[in-house]
Amino acid sequence: MASNTGDNFGGWLVRVRSGGTDTLSCCGSYYSPLLVISSANCINPFRYQLDEANVVSTANAEDEDYNFSRVDTVYFPDDFTALKTNVDISVVRLNSPLKGSMTEFIKLAPVMPSLDDTYLTFGWGFDSLEVQPPSDEPRKTELTFTPLDTCKTKIQTGFVSDTVVCAKMPEDSFECIYDGGSPVVWKNQLVAVASVGFTCRNTSLPGIYTSVIKLTPYIKNIRKAVRSGQLARRKREIRQQWESLKRSPSS
Repeated sequence: MASNTGDNFGGWLVRVRSGGTDTLSCCGSYYSPLLVISSANCINPFRYQLDEANVVSTANAEDEDYNFSRVDTVYFPDDFTALKTNVDISVVRLNSPLKGSMTEFIKLAPVMPSLDDTYLTFGWGFDSLEVQPPSDEPRKTELTFTPLDTCKTKIQTGFVSDTVVCAKMPEDSFECIYDGGSPVVWKNQLVAVASVGFTCRNTSLPGIYTSVIKLTPYIKNIRKAVRSGQLARRKREIRQQWESLKRSPSS
């Protein structure tokens, strides 16, 4: 698909959501026809409410219908532990592909860009309710990464794992976006997704993001297993998949 990433925030930016009193609302990145990349920590509390979960696209042409798909399965790494930062990644499987002329897939960044580069992150502001209400439309903001060793000195010992990258948050908390699964992109490539950490109320502390680059083999093996039929459909449940797949060569 031709790239349309721009003011519409990209046809790859999606929202994983459900209704009810305790509402699931996570950011996601559309990676392949049936797969979306998000945060395991964001989705995990709703593991028993996936019957109501769906994925909604961000970019839709004016003459197109509402674009969404129901969630079929969510895959987590076996090493993931709730409220921890290690391997905080989820791969959401859809019942059917998202449609629409503006829909596109995001590419995974092959290597980690420089810490000096400026990155973009996206979200609705659901994790900054102490600061301001969430937006009806997704927003974007810039951020820069900080060295992992420096990040570890500012946060409780042992909380920052080796599968994350840390970012300097905007000084203005109104510019902060830290929704679960919020994508961090560089040159329209996915670099990281927002993990569990501190909200936008205190932007003096670094934001914690799962490195997509470090978990690319896992993501690609999930995709390969779905395409080959190794991972069959399992109605609306969360499946931990890591040990068996990480031994398989990545596609």
